[in-house]
Amino acid sequence: MKKVLCMMMLSISGLNVQAADLSKKFIEFGYVQSDFGDKSKVEPDGIKLGFGYEFENGLYTSFSVKRQGDTIESGPRQLDIDIDENYFELGYIAYETSDGRFSFGGGLGEMDWHLKHYTLEGDFYRFFTEYEHRFNEYFSGYARLGYEYFDPKGAKNNEGAWAELSVQAHMGESSIVLSYFDSQGVDQLGLTYRYAF
Repeated sequence: MKKVLCMMMLSISGLNVQAADLSKKFIEFGYVQSDFGDKSKVEPDGIKLGFGYEFENGLYTSFSVKRQGDTIESGPRQLDIDIDENYFELGYIAYETSDGRFSFGGGLGEMDWHLKHYTLEGDFYRFFTEYEHRFNEYFSGYARLGYEYFDPKGAKNNEGAWAELSVQAHMGESSIVLSYFDSQGVDQLGLTYRYAF
């Protein structure tokens, strides 16, 4: 999967590039990898699919799906772990200039951990502020800061601050997005192909 995405990035980079346009109307798919810290051997990776839509009044919404997996060595045995995440958010663009936009919003999601015969399910809630910026006609990016609350069934709640940074290279309606997400105990890298409509 990593090789396919790298080849896709190299092939698209040879296309004619066009001006960066800040828009939340898109469909996307790509690769994502998570890291649960130095004390954990769990580093699942997998795919991400997403859809976003921006309304004329400044409201926007998006939905994303992540499916990740990993194999853990536990003595002589191997344990497969699967992590499924679904996330929906709603935001509002409160201020806009020629090169940037400031927005705020919230989202809700669900995450399921499957390890052999054990399943951990939980809901999470996020609030955030975001600033998008157009660096030049070919590149844009955004920074998000927020707070999240994770409520797993039958386990301890987890809450705290989170942040996400992203850089986007535009090639007409197509773009490549490199993102980094950091929350309570989880780091996540993503490489995504996005098509704006």
